[in-house]
Parts: sequence; C-alpha cells; structure tokens
Amino acid sequence: MIEFREFSFTYAAGNRPVLSDITFTVKSGECVLLYGPSGCGKSTLCMTLNGIIPNLLRGESKGEILLDGKSIAGRETRDLATRVGMVFQNPDNQLFAITVEEDVAFGPENLGLPQEEMRQRVDVALKATGLEDIRTRQVHRLSGGQKQRTAVAGLSAMRPDILVFDEPTADLDPEGTREVIDLIDRLHRYEHKTIIIVEHKIREIFPVVDRVITLDNGRITGDLPGSRFTVPPILFPRRKPPAKNQGGNAVILDIRNLTCSYSDGTTALCGITLSIHAGECVAFIGRNGSGKTTLIKCIKGLLHPSAGSITLYDAKTGCSVPDRGSRIGYLFQNPDHQIVTDRVDTEIAIGLFGMPPAAADQITKDALSQVGLLSLSQRDPCTLSRGERQRLAVAAVAALDPEIIIFDEPTTGQDPENLAAILRTLGHMRQRGKTVLIVTHDHELALYCADRVVRIEQGGIGEVIVPQGGRERDHDT
Repeated sequence: MIEFREFSFTYAAGNRPVLSDITFTVKSGECVLLYGPSGCGKSTLCMTLNGIIPNLLRGESKGEILLDGKSIAGRETRDLATRVGMVFQNPDNQLFAITVEEDVAFGPENLGLPQEEMRQRVDVALKATGLEDIRTRQVHRLSGGQKQRTAVAGLSAMRPDILVFDEPTADLDPEGTREVIDLIDRLHRYEHKTIIIVEHKIREIFPVVDRVITLDNGRITGDLPGSRFTVPPILFPRRKPPAKNQGGNAVILDIRNLTCSYSDGTTALCGITLSIHAGECVAFIGRNGSGKTTLIKCIKGLLHPSAGSITLYDAKTGCSVPDRGSRIGYLFQNPDHQIVTDRVDTEIAIGLFGMPPAAADQITKDALSQVGLLSLSQRDPCTLSRGERQRLAVAAVAALDPEIIIFDEPTTGQDPENLAAILRTLGHMRQRGKTVLIVTHDHELALYCADRVVRIEQGGIGEVIVPQGGRERDHDT
C-alpha cells in the first residue's frame, strides 16, 4: 500500500538531508512503529505521506513515494488527506473549532456526510477517547492531554484507510495513554487500518505493533518484526533518592487556600495549600485536566486566582518578594508558545540582552551544549523536531538563571539519550541550589528527581509522596 523508493529530503532552510535513501514498504493492514532518537527524521517522514512535505513545507526531494502503486508526487494535500490521516506532535496545529465536539465533527462535515452518520461518528470517537463528558467544552480551555485526545478523536471520525500518529500520547497521563493505545489497537485489529506510529513510550506501544523500523540521522538502520525487536531498558531506576536539598528548610513559596475558576464556570483549583522550600524539587502528577498546569500558571503569575494567596520569599533574607514573575522561569508544555526567533542560538541570547557579549556568548554555548543542541546553533527552530524544540526551551529557561524553575512536561518527545541530557540540566540546577517544580505524567521521572511528589486530583491535593517511601499526611508542609 505504501512504498518509499530511495527517498531523500532536505528542507529549504537546511544544508543537509533530513532523510537519506529511505526505502521500505508497508503492507495494507500493517501497524508499523518508527523508532529512533529525537531529530532523526521520523516526523519529516510522516509529513511526506499526506503531502505536507513538500506542498506546505518546502524543500528538495529525491526518489519516490507510492500509494497503492501510484506516485504521490504532485498530488494536493487535500486529496491525500481523505486516504492518509495524521495526528501531529502538537495538537494545537490541527484544532480550530470552538468546542470539542465541533472540532471532532469538522472533518466528517467537510466530507459531506449525512447529518445522522456524522453525529454517529462523532459520538463513537468521543466515547473511544474518553471525551464524552467534556464534549461541549471550549477547545482553548483544554489541557494539553485533552487537546491531544481531541485530535485523535477528529482523525478517528474521518476514518481514513491509513492513519499516521506522530507521538499521539506525548501529553497524556498513564490512563489516557492506555486509552489512546487501545484505540489504535482496535483500529488496527478490528477495522484493519494501516497504521504508522512515532512514539517514545516504547514499552506502552510495543505490544500493539507488527513491525519496528529504526531511524538514525535520517537513515533506516533497522527493520524488524515486533517479535524480534528488543525494548530498550529503563533509563533510570525507580525511587532513586533525589539530590540533597541545597537550600535548607527556608520556605521560598507559600500557597494558601488557592482557588481558580475560568470564565466558563470551570473550577480548576479548589483550596490548594502547599509550602515549597528553597532548593527543593517538587513534582506534580495527576490526570489530564486535574489542574496541574493551572496551578503552575498561577505560581508564575500568568493566571490570577479567584481566591487564596501565593507568596514568594527571598531565600537569603526571608522577606516576601512582591514581583515573583521575574524570579520564576517557566517552560511551557508546548515549546512553540515561547520560541520567538529564527535561530537556535539567538533564542538563548535574546534573554541575555544587556549582558557583555562575550559572557552572553559563553552562556549560550554552555546552555546549548548541556541539551545537545550546540551543533544546531544556526538552525531555524521551525526545522527542529518537537523534542529538539523542547530541549531548546529548556536551555533558554536555564540560561536566565531564575531562582525557581517550572518545567511543564519537560521530557515530552525525548528519546532516552536526550532525556538523560535534560536530567543532567535539572541536576546542575539542583546543585546550584535552585528550586525546581516539575509537572509530568512520567511517574518514574517524578520519583527519580523529586524530593516530594504531589498528586493533583480534581483541583485539589490528593496525596503527597516522599520517594524514599513515605507519604505526607499534612499538605501544609
């Protein structure tokens, strides 16, 4: 059904091929995993299948891509979209209706389907992705994981023959991940869809795939049946004792009875009370939509709570600080929300404006080197993979040297090697006494890095876990 013949591609803004001599075939009804390090060309390969490359993202290509024995060269993206559906790494790139159900209905509506069939498809897709209860919620009020599931539901409702999923579970909690993978498995086994998946949650997706194609530096380095593929080992052990708190016992951030409601009536936080100590690393876990991102946006000052207080203290003097925004660095869940320049090194340097040029240049190089992006310093961030853009955002925040650093899903889209680079960056921050707050769905990461793990449930604190084995009963510590 799908055949690549010695296909190569170089972006218009690039100076080397992102894909080189790609040759493989995917049979009808096959489920194939594309696996490899961040930036190896997986997403680029996916975007060639429905014409986004080269119709929308320009560049130079060689070789052929065949669909049902016919070349797709020259075919419009809108024509290919009826056969090849795709869920992007960043769900914001394909959500544009006002409510969840309207967004899911957009594709079937544009196919000209009868109203009854369209409603039936939407209902089935919403149920399969666990979105029935929020079908009327405004899309811009969704969490990152809920947006991802909405994109998957929209693709499911279109019912194309070939489904391409580019990191479909990247922003999902463990339960949401299982739901989406189960949906993919059902589409494959019972509807006999041809499926191509890019996914770094290799242990979760591995049982449902027939075959694993490995890429590295834009080339295919392996092509094995799923039964012969060896799942990579876990990067870090469970419950590793975190680094010793460098900041003593002084409270640096005090949250009291915090409540936050949105204009549509949604109450996202309900009476949160928590004290965070200088030099501490605290991880926040919980289901998509539980209130984690709302909480850290309130801490940063991007959202104003409906009730309660947040007080930042100077770690040295113990005095309260009125302007906490300048002392808190924030890595967004979606790195594209904070990348504003057209060069990787400039993205770091722009935050160092006013510093002596030599010092700013050295800080920029050090920050990029820590996250493995120094060799890409002159690239346009738009040509980077999601994982590379995530690491760029990490480097930009770290270079500013704030007292408190907030990371909202910092490991999204990262392969084991680059996850290790981010962990090293977090380790360097902790060694320098920085206070680190992490929002994550990766429970192993939380237990590995954090002094305390706070579970957020329905806008409140469900429990506070100390990774060495205990549980705090008093949330006011």
